[in-house]
Amino acid sequence: MTTEKAEGLVLRTLDYKDRQKIITLFTPTRGLISLIIKGITRKKSHLLTLSSPFTQGEYHFHIGRSELYTFKDGTPLATHHNLRSDLSLIETAATMAKALLLTQLPGKSTPALYALILAYLKELPNFNPNILSSSFHLKLLKHDGLLSLSPHCAVCNQKPTHLFLCEPYCQLHAPSRSHPFDESEWETLITLTEARSFAALKKRSLSEALHQKISNLVLEKIKCERGDSNPHEVSLTTPSR
Repeated sequence: MTTEKAEGLVLRTLDYKDRQKIITLFTPTRGLISLIIKGITRKKSHLLTLSSPFTQGEYHFHIGRSELYTFKDGTPLATHHNLRSDLSLIETAATMAKALLLTQLPGKSTPALYALILAYLKELPNFNPNILSSSFHLKLLKHDGLLSLSPHCAVCNQKPTHLFLCEPYCQLHAPSRSHPFDESEWETLITLTEARSFAALKKRSLSEALHQKISNLVLEKIKCERGDSNPHEVSLTTPSR
């Protein structure tokens, strides 16, 4: 049995037996990993912190034959406690966490994506949550090579007006179940996906209708990549515990 350490962000916490929790960490170098933390009590407040959703910390753990590693020690780096001051903030953070749980893999190094989720959680209290949620999900698809916002239709050279499974199409060649976007909405899509600063995002407004369109588009693509045929089997709205 070897001991290793990794910085990570808690995406999910599950109660397990008495005074134990299983946490799922998103790490920059090891992707998703699962740890079991034992002996959690009120007197051991650092364990409660380290096992709470959206805690960023350094975790030391034993690696055995199981994919469930055993927590040994850790140090909290950030708790993102300000997210818990507003239900809409914690729900938005939960949708981001759920998207990572659905798309990322154990052992997959993704330092850029790790930096992205930390930056978005930090800025979330300063934004309309829908804007950051939509932007994060679009950037996630782009990061994983699942989104194309080419200025040309996938079939011809015309300007795209629709997206189908995150591929652009003009009105003439758009498949029947594609998502239509008008010119203003398309510009917003590009900004939310390509913005390199939060200042650029603050200049954009986002209607509830467009936010829902983006949510449906992202969910559809995730389901397609996972091979899920039942629309009720995958959701981005299940909150972390």
